[in-house]
Formats: sequence, structure tokens, C-alpha cells
Amino acid sequence: MSEIATVGGERSDCNWWPRALAIGLLCLSAAACSGTYRSAVVGAVPDDYRLNHPITISEGLATLDIPVGMETRYLPRGMEDNVTGFARVFMQSGSAIIAIVLPAGSANAYAAAAIAVQIEQILLAASVPLELIQYRSYPAQPNETEAPIRLAFVQIMANASPCGPWPDNVARNFNNQHYANFGCATQNNLAAMIANPLDLLYPRVMPPPNAARRGDVLQNYQNGHATDTDYPADFGGGIAAVGQ
Repeated sequence: MSEIATVGGERSDCNWWPRALAIGLLCLSAAACSGTYRSAVVGAVPDDYRLNHPITISEGLATLDIPVGMETRYLPRGMEDNVTGFARVFMQSGSAIIAIVLPAGSANAYAAAAIAVQIEQILLAASVPLELIQYRSYPAQPNETEAPIRLAFVQIMANASPCGPWPDNVARNFNNQHYANFGCATQNNLAAMIANPLDLLYPRVMPPPNAARRGDVLQNYQNGHATDTDYPADFGGGIAAVGQ
């Protein structure tokens, strides 16, 4: 039974405030449910740049154009390195065929045919099997004096959406949400740097452990010795003696 007090000649219940507090909390809860909730906490933002700028895996054509002049007789040394690097990418891609595509009907067609033989030798030196090298041609105009030789093969590529749209005013982003271009450069850089795009879809199997190293660690542990690797004092980075 609650106590009754007289205030100004009128009776009042001393326990009125708990009920009023409960009613106020219910009103606040109803207002919160009817309104729009906007969080200013970064961790609560539903945006995900990986969904806004996804990396897609597709099959594309990798190419390398080699310019050839009418008087060119030997492949420049700098281009030799480019062809070697392209051959290594081809071997890592697992593609079945690499094509040497020559211009047909151009003024430099004979020079291109001579350079193509040198390109084939560079590919063979880069461990490309002869049976994987094919010759093809493309039509060129008779007045073209520098129609290029193109190396091409099909490979799996990783690509992200192009960057650049700025539809929103970042300075007026009071909800602390990701803007439209957020994370686009990171996704494109990752797609360009990854060696095997299939790694994004299927993880590789872990290689077997080093049995010799495992035996050494267990032996040191049983003998009460330190199990970490002992590096020499001069191992690792240090200040060079240049200018000393």
C-alpha cells in the first residue's frame, strides 16, 4: 500500500514519478522507432567498398606491340627485355598458345618478318616451347611504314570498375558514410598487382612443411636450446658505408 501525502490540501501519491518515468521512456522508444536512425560511427556504416567496386575475373587478351621500321634489321636491346618479360608472364598464365601477329601488305612487311624470327628466338630462350608459338597476320595498309608486330595470348584477368565519379559533396557528408569513389583506386591497384587472379576465387593448397627445419627445432627444444633462427650480426638492413 503506497503512502498518501497532502500537498496544499490535496492528496497525492508519492510513487507517481516511477510511472511518469516509464511513460517517458516508452515515448522515447516510440519516437526512435518512427524516426530514421543515422549512425556517425565508422564501424556501423553499412557501405563496403568491395561491393561498390568489385574485382571481376574475366578472360582477356594480353598484348605487346613491337614497332618495326622499314629499315629495321635487329630488335632493339630494350625491346628484347620487354619480349622476355612478356614471355615469362605467358608461362605463368598457363595459356596454351602465344601468337606472333605480323602485318600483311604493309611497306615494312619484309622487315617485320625478319624481326619475327628474332622474337621467336627470344621466346625460346625464355623457356617457351616451340609448339606453343604460332604465327598469324593482320591486314595493314600499303602506306604503313611502321606497322607493329603484336605478341598476344589469352589469359585470366582481374579488373575493377573505373574510378572518377564524384556525385556527392564529401564536405557535406554528415553521416560519415563512404563516398562513391571510396576504395576504387585500392581495388584497381590490387587487381593490377595480383599474379594469379584465380587466387581471388580459389585459395592455393599450402605447401608441405620443411621437414629438415622442423627436425632442427624439435631437437633444439628437446636439448633445452633456443628454437629461433640464429642470424649473423651483419644480416639484415643497416646503414650503408657510403660517404664514410
